[in-house]
Amino acid sequence: MRDQRPRHHFKLFVAVACGWLLAGIAPVHAQGIEQWTRWGDAAMKRGEHYGATRFYDGALAIDGGRMSLQWKQAEACRLSHQYDRAAAFYDRVNKKDQGRTYPEALRWLGEMQMSMGDHGAAERTWNRVLQKEKDKSSFIAKRAENALVGCGLARTMRPDSAIVLEQLPKPVNGYDSEFGARIGPDSALHFASLRGKLNKQGEVEDTAAYRAALLRTALQQPWQAPADAGAAINGIGDNANATWSLDGRWLLFTRCDAGCRIHIAPIAADGVIGEASVLQGIGDEYTSTQPMIARWDDREMLLFASDRPGGAGGFDLWMAEFHNGSVRNLSPLDRFVNTPGNERSPWYDDASRTLWFSSDFHPGLGGFDIFRSTWGADVFAHPLHAGLPINSPANDLYPALFPGRNEFWLTSNRVGSFASKGETCCNDLYRFSLPTARKRPEILAESPSEQTKPEPRTSTEKLLAFARSFPVKLYFHNDDPEPRSWSNTTVQDYDACYARYKALLDEYTNTTADTDGVARFFTDDVDGGWKALAELEGILTNVLHEGRSVTLEVRGHASPLARTDYNRNLSMRRIESLRNHLRAVNGGGFLPYLNGTAANGARLKVKELPFGEERSASGVSDALSDTRASVHSVAAMRERRIEVVGLELANSERTQVGVRIVTNVGRLKQDEERRVAYTLTNAGSTPMMLLKSEADCGCTTAELPKDPIPPGGSAVVEVTFNGRAREGSLRRIVYVETDGDPFQFELVLEGEVVP
Repeated sequence: MRDQRPRHHFKLFVAVACGWLLAGIAPVHAQGIEQWTRWGDAAMKRGEHYGATRFYDGALAIDGGRMSLQWKQAEACRLSHQYDRAAAFYDRVNKKDQGRTYPEALRWLGEMQMSMGDHGAAERTWNRVLQKEKDKSSFIAKRAENALVGCGLARTMRPDSAIVLEQLPKPVNGYDSEFGARIGPDSALHFASLRGKLNKQGEVEDTAAYRAALLRTALQQPWQAPADAGAAINGIGDNANATWSLDGRWLLFTRCDAGCRIHIAPIAADGVIGEASVLQGIGDEYTSTQPMIARWDDREMLLFASDRPGGAGGFDLWMAEFHNGSVRNLSPLDRFVNTPGNERSPWYDDASRTLWFSSDFHPGLGGFDIFRSTWGADVFAHPLHAGLPINSPANDLYPALFPGRNEFWLTSNRVGSFASKGETCCNDLYRFSLPTARKRPEILAESPSEQTKPEPRTSTEKLLAFARSFPVKLYFHNDDPEPRSWSNTTVQDYDACYARYKALLDEYTNTTADTDGVARFFTDDVDGGWKALAELEGILTNVLHEGRSVTLEVRGHASPLARTDYNRNLSMRRIESLRNHLRAVNGGGFLPYLNGTAANGARLKVKELPFGEERSASGVSDALSDTRASVHSVAAMRERRIEVVGLELANSERTQVGVRIVTNVGRLKQDEERRVAYTLTNAGSTPMMLLKSEADCGCTTAELPKDPIPPGGSAVVEVTFNGRAREGSLRRIVYVETDGDPFQFELVLEGEVVP
């Protein structure tokens, strides 16, 4: 999907073509509805979204019930970041239209509700989106799933008290839009600002000059008014996103004129910037923006955002080798980083081998959120959300880490930013000082020496954050391991299963007509699961080292080629292959925890939740004679897997309340009530009260015990599902808050709704 936000995430535009309209001094009916609409359409075409809302206001004042106008106003409000107004118009359109003419109205309503910080309403909206979407592999379905995870994050996440954000004051930030702070080789602050020429009344005088320009100011207080970077940079088009080559000889930046391209300009020994031109080797037929030059494993690399083909969709992050003023060997970043949505504003810190970036698709709080991903073994780890207060429900972009200055910078239009056209209209620059080593937050990567002695809390928090991206899916070739066996165990490990599966790539692509689909499945899903498992292993090492016991909950799937009881045994063999993998990986480092012989008493367990054919997706062929469909099709390949779906954390002495407790109840008759009991144990030294529960839909409720759970004691929570759901797979979550540790946990009910 193409990015529908303004080119640089500019948040506003003052429509001065009809100043008397904006001043509110003209009669509403002075012009006809068609004229107001044409003016609004023209403003939208020019990217003047705020101005367009004022013109559409004029049209709606004449005919407020016209649905086509309401849709245009919803889009204009969204693109000018008037989230509350956009949500109101999307809601009106959806209630009238029911997705017939404007199928994305409900999706955008959910996005706007998240950006407003109304995550409860957003969760209800996204559940409706997911229910209406028939294709569960579509962009909308995947976005809905991630958004629901993001709503859960908003409900449970607490701000890091060690981080104190500083909003830069005037004259650096203003009532327009400032973004993309970078500290240059001259030790000055460089950033872009969308500022027009003002008249004596403070109004934008010339809309043609209302452009983004690169500015510079000294990093000292009191802050001085920023100076223009000069005509060599700002003489043409919109200009932003400055970065410098490692030797300081080149300035790279984005220039948007007919399109957005990365430009490069030489820097003379005396600091004078020469004439800029399009960066050679990157091409000019696609949008390329937000460059960042980084040292990466002793190489000089360019990172940037682009909508060019070859990525995962929308805007993706790309990398290229930078050499002597040009680039070569362009490639998209790992698909764990890139998504079908939009990834923006990359920043790489070579010391911690960490990539920082923004995404509007990964599970976040709303709009663009900042994420980080660690580079290791030639792959990126699963991106982790940077947390609060770095992120907000609004847009958070342009992360920049400067360890030498002990500073982290970002750009945000969050509530509290300077604004004159709505509280979230405009970007401002923010920064915070990196906490000291003893108190530093999750965002700081440990050095190798520190990784062997993780600080208290940090590794556990990493595991909990990683668990939000569950399930981790591991895929197998048909009837592997131990083909044609009724055994429920195996001596083989997942390494061998993975290697055998990868070796069959040519066989699969040559057997199916969907060659591209199969190739993508091996790259995205088979390799993706392998990488996710590797990241999970790294986090588990630190958690177990701290003395925390971990139980991984794993369920199995199988394609419907064999009897259900055979598939159950096959699923158990596959889960056993994961145990064997954990016994062998990292030089046997997990063995003491798996065997119960670790000196600190910590345990690592794998709890099987095996399922057979009844869990297979409908429509998967079970015809053994047609292996193209039953073995080599992507649909069949997706079913041959095990999934790490949940985990429980415990102290080494006794069991603690789980982070996520999953119960599968099998088949559920539609409209028939089902009650499920969950047993919880308090491992703390003080009584624990279960304070309240909240379900992800009105069809599920929980009855909590009224008395506190004593230390070492247990209690039963009864969850009731009323049966009101559409046919197909079911997953309902009840969030329970406590007055102890953990402060919240999840009771997950899964099953299959049948008529």
